Amino acid sequence: MVSIRDSISKKLTALNMLVSGAAVLLACAAFLAYDVNSFRQTLLNDLSIQAQIIGYNSVSALIFDDQQSAEKTLSALQASSHIIYAGVYKPDGQFFAAYWRDSKDRERRLPLALPSEMPNSWIRERQFALVRPILFDGKLMGNVYIRSDVRALFDRLRNYLTILAAILTISLAAALLVSRMSQRVISAPIMALAKTAQVISRDQNYSVRAPPIENRDEIAALIDSFNKMLAEIQKRDTALQESEEQFRTLADSVPQLAWMAEPDGHIFWYNQRWYDYTGTRPEQMKGWGWQSLHDPKVLAEVLERWRGSIATGRRFEMVFPLRGRDGTFRDFLTLATPILDAQGRVARWFGTNTDVTEQRRSEEALRRSEKLAATGRLAASIAHEINNPLEAVTNLVYLARKHPSNVSTYLKLADHELDRIAHITKNTLGFYRDSASRSEVNVSEVLDEVLVLYSGKLNFKKVKLRSEYPEGIKIVGYAGEVRQIFANLVANAIEALSPEGCLTIRASKVQTGPDGFCRQGVRVTVLDNGSGIAAEDRKKIFEPFYTTKKDVGTGLGLWLTLDLVRKHQGSIRLRSSTRPGRAWTAFSVFLPERPPGN
Repeated sequence: MVSIRDSISKKLTALNMLVSGAAVLLACAAFLAYDVNSFRQTLLNDLSIQAQIIGYNSVSALIFDDQQSAEKTLSALQASSHIIYAGVYKPDGQFFAAYWRDSKDRERRLPLALPSEMPNSWIRERQFALVRPILFDGKLMGNVYIRSDVRALFDRLRNYLTILAAILTISLAAALLVSRMSQRVISAPIMALAKTAQVISRDQNYSVRAPPIENRDEIAALIDSFNKMLAEIQKRDTALQESEEQFRTLADSVPQLAWMAEPDGHIFWYNQRWYDYTGTRPEQMKGWGWQSLHDPKVLAEVLERWRGSIATGRRFEMVFPLRGRDGTFRDFLTLATPILDAQGRVARWFGTNTDVTEQRRSEEALRRSEKLAATGRLAASIAHEINNPLEAVTNLVYLARKHPSNVSTYLKLADHELDRIAHITKNTLGFYRDSASRSEVNVSEVLDEVLVLYSGKLNFKKVKLRSEYPEGIKIVGYAGEVRQIFANLVANAIEALSPEGCLTIRASKVQTGPDGFCRQGVRVTVLDNGSGIAAEDRKKIFEPFYTTKKDVGTGLGLWLTLDLVRKHQGSIRLRSSTRPGRAWTAFSVFLPERPPGN
């Protein structure tokens, strides 16, 4: 495409053939002196409009860090051959995407640095340049930097004005004539183009087109290119508006509260659900205003964990209460996922708050139900364990009455049996009693107590028991819940065993936790050589109400066990085999020596 500089040069050459050399030079200089300010303003308006259009179409790319989309938008500047360089920069001046007219510059990929201090537009190195901010909902999203080549125009202007001083008197008439002709041939189309650009800038109406001219010269080509660029921008603007409308509709229709934040945690957008639930206004929630909706008792922990995610770039997940417009608090599961740029840095945070109040209430009801059911199952085992020593005590009392001479011997034996009953009762009392606070728990003693309580079932099935753990393995936790974890696993293992099967309990201190971080803790493994668990059952074994025992189990035991393990910030892993003759199942529980933060 022929440039504006070449267009002016050819027209001046044609005028030079019609008028004498001095008169033609005077005429061109007079025309340029008359219209240079208008032409400069036209170019400035043109560049301003193009910068505004580029910025408007780059908002989505900046939000979602889509560099390719921004470069595709900038590629439309090929229609404007006078544009040397156009770049899109982030708010901090960091380069994001660019367009180069010169192929060598494009191959070198050397973006122009965004000056730290500069006016909105200026002439430097004989080039027009300007910077325009990119705004979205009143927020600075970045900047557009455009440079246009008008070097030759000003070189000619300086030469013509020098000659004009010498031949002003004899060339005045010719100069006026040429000025009139030039105004009609060049200025009128450019002014019409500038007027079109002003209409677009004022009304944001990209359906407007610059009026075409009959002459098929360079100015006509420029107008055609400008109109084609407007058509492409109109198409993209329509698509962008539809995309934004779809995004807002989707964001406002989801049941969760949703929001977006800057890399530093500054929240700049919420969906309508947020305002409907909280009863707040955007100006109240801007930045870190969300703190006013939090329970002061947990706000410090929320801030600590949120700032930790901001510092590390890791996903944020936490359940905490939020106050609604009616003043009541409801529990929300909050997830914040980082959106990374091409360099792997956090460009945005996208977060959701899901109301889990009813779910947590239901889960708590299930926990209480399962604890009661487990207590009933345990009561049957305890009754069996207590029945035998009670029968012995009854028999010994009877013998003491019949044989008074041996009363002392019989009473000692009866006292021994009563000690057995007291020991079983003492161990039982702590099993399903919730602890108000954490305390030191001797895991070795807990395992001993569990095996004592289930010794009747083990003896009845003639199970071979292997207990492989040292004394004094301790953690900080809730004693009753730790007992319940291992009681559930041992009870399940006994039920899965055939007569004369084998049950192995192993426990040891370990240094590495399941999440890959070095953590001190205890690993307890419950291994049986029962029938094993099928692969399709392993995927659902920890879900509530899912059971492989058909009419016997409630399907809540392992679900509750997993919940208690997570409460201690530990983990549980299942491995199993169903191969005939070599079936087995192993549950491995990791409990940290101390919960993180303690």
